[in-house]
Amino acid sequence: MAREETQIVYCWQISLEGLTVYLASFRRGALRVGLSLEAGADCTDYFRDLMGPGMLRADREMNASLIEAVEAAWHNRTVSRPVLLAEHGTLFQRSVWEAVAGIPFGVTRTYGDVARMVGRPLAARAIGQAMGRNPLPLIYP
Repeated sequence: MAREETQIVYCWQISLEGLTVYLASFRRGALRVGLSLEAGADCTDYFRDLMGPGMLRADREMNASLIEAVEAAWHNRTVSRPVLLAEHGTLFQRSVWEAVAGIPFGVTRTYGDVARMVGRPLAARAIGQAMGRNPLPLIYP
């Protein structure tokens, strides 16, 4: 993850039934999904404060797999190809997000359930904290 601050962040936004979904990716994978009930902000404006000094570039194609995954999640469908995740978060956080992504649509699990899924049965509180830092809320619900 060295030198991420100089990497280009590719962003795009889509609208889903009145919800504006902002998407950001590095060349190597999905970085962040932001949600807003207010329309109007361009993706570069939305992410400028969150991403710091890196370069932002609007690019639909670089976010194509993330767009497909968000739209599939919104419509309760499975994605045809997995979303590559840009390496961010701790190993524990990534294990939590990946475990949650494997829960079928329409099925719920408690933080305790997810803790057992990742092999840390007493870590329900840490699961909640990992989900609070979830950069891709529609992908890792």
